[in-house]
Amino acid sequence: MQDANFEQGTMQVIMDQLEELIVTIIEEIRERPGVAAAILAAVVGAVVGSMVAAGFGRRHASPPEKVARKARGMAEAGDLAGLAVKLMQNPIVRGYVTNAIQSQFKKRFSR
Repeated sequence: MQDANFEQGTMQVIMDQLEELIVTIIEEIRERPGVAAAILAAVVGAVVGSMVAAGFGRRHASPPEKVARKARGMAEAGDLAGLAVKLMQNPIVRGYVTNAIQSQFKKRFSR
């Protein structure tokens, strides 16, 4: 029996708060119509932008095989770049690479 009273009381509090929120919003719109119009324009812009970004009204075809292969290649290149950065943190590898680059410069510019 108490649960039913508790649920009714909770629902009444929620309805009162919702009513208060609606009244406050209406008062703010009456006092500042410019701000209300700006907020409405922002909401409409966000909805339209989301629809455009999602490709509203166009078919979602699977990408051609050539594009998918290039995308996989780019992902692999990104993985290799991450591995190279981790390797360059090692002082032994860094010294070896530095020496190799210096020797290449010496060969090219000593002629």
